[in-house]
Amino acid sequence: MLKSLPDLMYNFSSKQIDAKFILAKNIWKRGEILSHFKTSLTLFDEYIVRNGERPEDIATQIYNNPFYNWTILIVNDITDYYAQWPRSVKQLQEYVDNKYTNSAGTKHYITTEVTDDNGNVICPAGKIVPQTFQVAYYNGTTTVTANPTVSISNYQYEDELNAKKERIQIVRPEIIEDFVAVYKDLLTKNVGIGTQVGSTLSDISM
Repeated sequence: MLKSLPDLMYNFSSKQIDAKFILAKNIWKRGEILSHFKTSLTLFDEYIVRNGERPEDIATQIYNNPFYNWTILIVNDITDYYAQWPRSVKQLQEYVDNKYTNSAGTKHYITTEVTDDNGNVICPAGKIVPQTFQVAYYNGTTTVTANPTVSISNYQYEDELNAKKERIQIVRPEIIEDFVAVYKDLLTKNVGIGTQVGSTLSDISM
């Protein structure tokens, strides 16, 4: 069922040097799942990565097999684990401290929601604006001017980005064996097509 999807190269090494590549099938085709999966069953479940949780931890919990961690990376198009996988609280703080001179400093300002007396939204929340941004509206009797801005710190900004990474997709456990079987079959038939495939298939833990 997955054989018609395009090829991608994934780096599964924890180090950029001595990188190990395997030929993978991109089961997301620019965000679209194959139509027959849409009509037959839901291929994926959503999962929220917990603090400090790694792919092998999730694979052990969901599939009872830590070596299915690679399926989680492929499904979520994660080719750079350290940049794309959500950081733990400790890792995030260290990352922010290293990236910014002042983690509590202002990254930018965003709007807070402004509504009129009838509940109509005059200004939506979450828009990046200058600190001096203002809105003016007529409330039926007079013109009201507001400065609906709030500062977002460097840490808050990075924390929000990290939180988005925590929402991932996983192959449903009831079809994981089929997914792995098809994937292994693709690897066997496509060795040598990619830029670099691991020295031998036996090097790849599945």
